[in-house]
Amino acid sequence: MSTRPLFLLPLLLASSFHTVSFADDPRTYELNASDVARTSLRYRVAESEAPRGPREIEEQTVQTYSLRHVQYFALADQLAYAGIQVPYRQIEQDFRNSRRRGDDQSGLGDPMLSFGMGVYRMPALSWEELKRYNRDGFSSGCQLLVSLPLGSYDSRRGSNPGSNRWMVIPECQLGYTQGRWLVEGFASMNWFSDNDDYRGGTFSQDPLYNFKLSTSYGSMRDYWLAVSAEYHHGGATTRLGRADNNGENDWDGEVALYYNFGGGNSMKLFAEWPLSNSAGTSKSRNFSVVMSHTWR
Repeated sequence: MSTRPLFLLPLLLASSFHTVSFADDPRTYELNASDVARTSLRYRVAESEAPRGPREIEEQTVQTYSLRHVQYFALADQLAYAGIQVPYRQIEQDFRNSRRRGDDQSGLGDPMLSFGMGVYRMPALSWEELKRYNRDGFSSGCQLLVSLPLGSYDSRRGSNPGSNRWMVIPECQLGYTQGRWLVEGFASMNWFSDNDDYRGGTFSQDPLYNFKLSTSYGSMRDYWLAVSAEYHHGGATTRLGRADNNGENDWDGEVALYYNFGGGNSMKLFAEWPLSNSAGTSKSRNFSVVMSHTWR
C-alpha cells in the first residue's frame, strides 16, 4: 500500500502484485497559489503480509524514495496543476511456513503523471490574492493519475520494483473549511491493465474502489494535525487463470502531522495501519516522511 496545499499524493506504486490503493493525503486539495511550483522528496517504508497458500505467508518490506515535481497554473479561472513523480524501491521479501526463498530486489519503480483541477470554489489566485481569500465553506477538486509501465521488471523474479502494467486513478474530493478545521471526503478508483508477461502467462486485477474521510486542524502557514479512516473494496487478482479470492473489504487508519519551517520549506509525517481486513487479503503498515520546497 504527499506537499502542499492542493494536490500531492502517496508516492508508492505496486512493488509486487498484491492490491494497492491511492487515496490522497489530508489537505491535498487545500487552495494554493497558482503562480508557484513545488518539489518534494518522500521516504516511505511499508511492511506487508499477504497469504499465498493455506499456511504460506509472504512478507515484504519495501523502502521507497520518490521525487515529485508539480507546477500550478490557472485553467478556465480555476486552480490546476500538472506533476510527475519517479520512485526508487528496495524490496526485501521472505516467506513464513514455506520452503520458498525470498527474492530481494531494487530499482526504479513506475513513474506517474498527474493532472488536477478545482471544481468548486478553487479559484486561480496569486500568492498575494490568496492571503486575502476567505476559505470558509465548501470546496471541491478532482485529479487524474496515470502510472506508466516503465519501471524495472523481470517476469522470472518473485518481486519487482515495476509492475509491467498501466494503472489509471480518477479521484474527486469534497471539503468543508471552518476556521482552522477542515473535513474532507475522497472517492477514487484504481483501474489496472493486464500484465501479459507474468511468469509466462497473465496477471489481472479487478478495479479497486477507495473512500476516505479525514478531519484536520491547523493551517498550511504553520502546522496541522489530521486523523483519517479509509475503506477499500474490490481489487481481487487472478494469476495464470487462477483466482486468488483476495478482494478487499477493508478499513485503514491514518494520522498525519505537517510543519512549515518557513522560507518555502515544510515537512510531513504519516503513519498508516490496518483496522479491519477481510480473510485472504494483504495487511500493510507504513510510515512516510515528506520534505518539500515551494518555488515562488
